[in-house]
Amino acid sequence: MPTVNVDPDELMYGPQFAKEYVTTFLQNDIPTRINRYRNGWSLDDISLPATATYVIFEPLALDSWPTIITVAISAKSFSRFYHEKTSDPVYNVTYAMRTYIWVRADGSEQATIMRDRLTTVVRSALLDRPCFARSSIRDARVEESTLSEEYSDLTLLKGDRVMAGSYIGYDVVMEEVITRETIAEFEDYELVVNRSIIGASLNV
Repeated sequence: MPTVNVDPDELMYGPQFAKEYVTTFLQNDIPTRINRYRNGWSLDDISLPATATYVIFEPLALDSWPTIITVAISAKSFSRFYHEKTSDPVYNVTYAMRTYIWVRADGSEQATIMRDRLTTVVRSALLDRPCFARSSIRDARVEESTLSEEYSDLTLLKGDRVMAGSYIGYDVVMEEVITRETIAEFEDYELVVNRSIIGASLNV
Protein backbone atom coordinates (compact mmCIF):
# COMPACT_ATOMS: atom_id res chain seq x y z
CA MET A 1 0.00 0.00 0.00
CA PRO A 2 1.29 3.52 -0.76
CA THR A 3 2.06 5.91 2.04
CA VAL A 4 0.85 9.47 1.57
CA ASN A 5 0.63 12.47 3.83
CA VAL A 6 -2.79 14.02 4.12
CA ASP A 7 -3.94 17.47 5.07
CA PRO A 8 -6.62 16.81 7.71
CA ASP A 9 -8.84 19.42 6.05
CA GLU A 10 -8.20 18.21 2.50
CA LEU A 11 -11.13 18.43 0.11
CA MET A 12 -11.74 16.88 -3.28
CA TYR A 13 -10.14 19.01 -6.02
CA GLY A 14 -12.63 18.91 -8.85
CA PRO A 15 -12.35 20.06 -12.48
CA GLN A 16 -11.33 23.62 -11.59
CA PHE A 17 -8.05 22.34 -10.16
CA ALA A 18 -7.47 20.02 -13.12
CA LYS A 19 -7.65 23.04 -15.44
CA GLU A 20 -5.39 25.10 -13.20
CA TYR A 21 -2.71 22.40 -13.00
CA VAL A 22 -2.53 22.07 -16.78
CA THR A 23 -2.56 25.83 -17.36
CA THR A 24 0.11 26.56 -14.74
CA PHE A 25 2.29 23.85 -16.22
CA LEU A 26 1.92 25.23 -19.75
CA GLN A 27 2.55 28.81 -18.66
CA ASN A 28 5.84 27.75 -17.09
CA ASP A 29 6.88 25.35 -19.83
CA ILE A 30 5.82 26.85 -23.17
CA PRO A 31 8.02 30.01 -23.29
CA THR A 32 11.26 28.02 -23.02
CA ARG A 33 9.95 25.29 -25.30
CA ILE A 34 8.99 27.79 -28.02
CA ASN A 35 12.54 29.18 -28.03
CA ARG A 36 13.90 25.66 -28.44
CA TYR A 37 11.56 24.96 -31.36
CA ARG A 38 12.36 28.29 -33.02
CA ASN A 39 16.04 27.39 -32.95
CA GLY A 40 15.40 23.85 -34.15
CA TRP A 41 13.10 24.91 -37.00
CA SER A 42 15.04 28.12 -37.85
CA LEU A 43 12.02 30.37 -37.25
CA ASP A 44 11.57 33.88 -35.91
CA ASP A 45 9.08 35.16 -33.34
CA ILE A 46 6.62 36.07 -36.12
CA SER A 47 6.51 32.58 -37.60
CA LEU A 48 6.22 31.01 -34.15
CA PRO A 49 4.96 33.69 -31.74
CA ALA A 50 4.90 33.45 -27.98
CA THR A 51 1.52 32.73 -26.43
CA ALA A 52 -0.15 35.94 -25.28
CA THR A 53 -2.91 34.58 -23.04
CA TYR A 54 -3.68 31.42 -21.06
CA VAL A 55 -7.23 30.97 -19.76
CA ILE A 56 -9.28 28.21 -18.10
CA PHE A 57 -12.66 29.05 -19.64
CA GLU A 58 -14.01 29.55 -23.14
CA PRO A 59 -14.22 33.33 -23.72
CA LEU A 60 -17.00 34.82 -25.82
CA ALA A 61 -14.41 36.62 -27.94
CA LEU A 62 -10.66 36.45 -28.45
CA ASP A 63 -8.71 39.68 -28.16
CA SER A 64 -5.12 38.48 -27.89
CA TRP A 65 -3.11 36.10 -30.04
CA PRO A 66 -2.10 33.34 -29.75
CA THR A 67 -4.45 32.17 -27.00
CA ILE A 68 -4.31 28.81 -25.20
CA ILE A 69 -7.51 27.71 -23.48
CA THR A 70 -7.75 24.66 -21.24
CA VAL A 71 -11.15 23.31 -20.19
CA ALA A 72 -12.54 20.19 -18.53
CA ILE A 73 -15.13 18.38 -20.65
CA SER A 74 -16.27 15.67 -18.23
CA ALA A 75 -15.32 13.56 -15.23
CA LYS A 76 -15.09 10.10 -16.79
CA SER A 77 -14.45 7.76 -13.88
CA PHE A 78 -13.94 7.51 -10.13
CA SER A 79 -11.81 4.60 -8.97
CA ARG A 80 -11.14 4.12 -5.24
CA PHE A 81 -7.68 2.65 -4.82
CA TYR A 82 -6.71 3.29 -1.20
CA HIS A 83 -7.91 4.17 2.28
CA GLU A 84 -5.90 6.40 4.57
CA LYS A 85 -5.24 5.35 8.16
CA THR A 86 -8.14 7.62 9.05
CA SER A 87 -10.35 5.57 6.67
CA ASP A 88 -10.59 8.51 4.28
CA PRO A 89 -11.03 7.04 0.76
CA VAL A 90 -8.61 8.09 -2.00
CA TYR A 91 -9.83 8.08 -5.59
CA ASN A 92 -8.24 8.29 -9.00
CA VAL A 93 -10.56 10.73 -10.79
CA THR A 94 -10.23 10.85 -14.57
CA TYR A 95 -11.08 14.13 -16.31
CA ALA A 96 -11.50 14.48 -20.06
CA MET A 97 -9.65 17.69 -20.94
CA ARG A 98 -9.17 19.89 -23.99
CA THR A 99 -6.50 22.47 -24.64
CA TYR A 100 -7.43 24.84 -27.48
CA ILE A 101 -4.85 26.75 -29.50
CA TRP A 102 -6.03 29.84 -31.43
CA VAL A 103 -3.83 31.91 -33.74
CA ARG A 104 -4.29 34.79 -36.17
CA ALA A 105 -2.22 35.64 -39.22
CA ASP A 106 -2.36 37.71 -42.43
CA GLY A 107 -3.22 34.83 -44.75
CA SER A 108 -4.63 31.32 -44.90
CA GLU A 109 -1.27 29.64 -45.36
CA GLN A 110 0.40 31.62 -42.59
CA ALA A 111 -2.46 30.98 -40.15
CA THR A 112 -2.55 27.26 -40.91
CA ILE A 113 1.15 26.63 -40.47
CA MET A 114 1.33 28.84 -37.37
CA ARG A 115 -1.55 26.84 -35.85
CA ASP A 116 0.11 23.55 -36.74
CA ARG A 117 3.46 24.60 -35.28
CA LEU A 118 2.06 25.86 -31.99
CA THR A 119 -0.13 22.76 -31.64
CA THR A 120 2.98 20.63 -31.98
CA VAL A 121 4.76 22.64 -29.30
CA VAL A 122 1.85 22.24 -26.86
CA ARG A 123 1.59 18.55 -27.70
CA SER A 124 5.27 18.04 -26.97
CA ALA A 125 4.86 19.74 -23.59
CA LEU A 126 2.02 17.43 -22.56
CA LEU A 127 3.92 14.34 -23.73
CA ASP A 128 7.28 15.43 -22.35
CA ARG A 129 6.25 15.81 -18.72
CA PRO A 130 3.03 13.93 -18.09
CA CYS A 131 3.14 14.58 -14.32
CA PHE A 132 2.33 18.10 -13.17
CA ALA A 133 4.05 19.85 -10.29
CA ARG A 134 1.50 20.46 -7.54
CA SER A 135 1.54 22.09 -4.14
CA SER A 136 -0.32 19.04 -2.83
CA ILE A 137 1.37 15.67 -2.38
CA ARG A 138 -1.39 14.14 -4.51
CA ASP A 139 -0.47 12.97 -7.99
CA ALA A 140 -1.83 14.50 -11.20
CA ARG A 141 -0.80 13.15 -14.57
CA VAL A 142 -1.63 13.11 -18.25
CA GLU A 143 -2.51 9.74 -19.75
CA GLU A 144 -0.37 10.07 -22.85
CA SER A 145 -2.14 7.29 -24.76
CA THR A 146 -5.37 9.33 -24.73
CA LEU A 147 -4.01 12.31 -26.68
CA SER A 148 -5.84 13.28 -29.87
CA GLU A 149 -5.93 16.41 -32.02
CA GLU A 150 -8.59 18.19 -34.06
CA TYR A 151 -8.06 21.16 -36.39
CA SER A 152 -10.62 23.85 -37.16
CA ASP A 153 -11.69 25.39 -40.43
CA LEU A 154 -10.22 28.81 -41.16
CA THR A 155 -12.20 31.95 -40.26
CA LEU A 156 -11.79 35.21 -42.13
CA LEU A 157 -11.54 38.24 -39.84
CA LYS A 158 -11.57 41.97 -40.48
CA GLY A 159 -8.65 43.30 -42.43
CA ASP A 160 -8.22 40.07 -44.40
CA ARG A 161 -6.72 38.37 -41.39
CA VAL A 162 -7.37 34.69 -40.83
CA MET A 163 -8.03 32.81 -37.59
CA ALA A 164 -7.14 29.14 -37.18
CA GLY A 165 -7.59 26.84 -34.22
CA SER A 166 -7.03 23.35 -32.92
CA TYR A 167 -7.53 21.40 -29.76
CA ILE A 168 -5.66 18.61 -28.06
CA GLY A 169 -7.88 16.18 -26.18
CA TYR A 170 -6.48 14.06 -23.35
CA ASP A 171 -7.28 12.57 -19.98
CA VAL A 172 -5.88 13.86 -16.70
CA VAL A 173 -5.93 11.50 -13.72
CA MET A 174 -5.86 13.15 -10.30
CA GLU A 175 -5.64 11.63 -6.85
CA GLU A 176 -8.44 13.04 -4.72
CA VAL A 177 -9.41 12.25 -1.15
CA ILE A 178 -12.65 12.59 0.75
CA THR A 179 -11.85 13.69 4.29
CA ARG A 180 -14.62 12.33 6.45
CA GLU A 181 -16.10 14.29 9.31
CA THR A 182 -15.32 13.10 12.82
CA ILE A 183 -18.76 12.38 14.27
CA ALA A 184 -17.72 11.53 17.82
CA GLU A 185 -14.59 11.14 19.87
CA PHE A 186 -13.79 7.72 21.27
CA GLU A 187 -11.81 7.00 24.40
CA ASP A 188 -9.91 3.78 25.09
CA TYR A 189 -10.36 2.07 28.47
CA GLU A 190 -8.13 -0.64 29.85
CA LEU A 191 -10.08 -3.54 31.39
CA VAL A 192 -8.31 -5.44 34.16
CA VAL A 193 -9.70 -8.89 35.00
CA ASN A 194 -9.08 -10.65 38.33
CA ARG A 195 -8.20 -14.18 37.15
CA SER A 196 -8.53 -15.71 40.63
CA ILE A 197 -12.18 -14.63 40.85
CA ILE A 198 -12.90 -16.14 37.41
CA GLY A 199 -11.26 -19.44 38.43
CA ALA A 200 -13.22 -19.64 41.66
CA SER A 201 -16.47 -19.04 39.82
CA LEU A 202 -15.73 -21.87 37.36
CA ASN A 203 -15.10 -24.34 40.27
CA VAL A 204 -18.47 -23.70 41.85
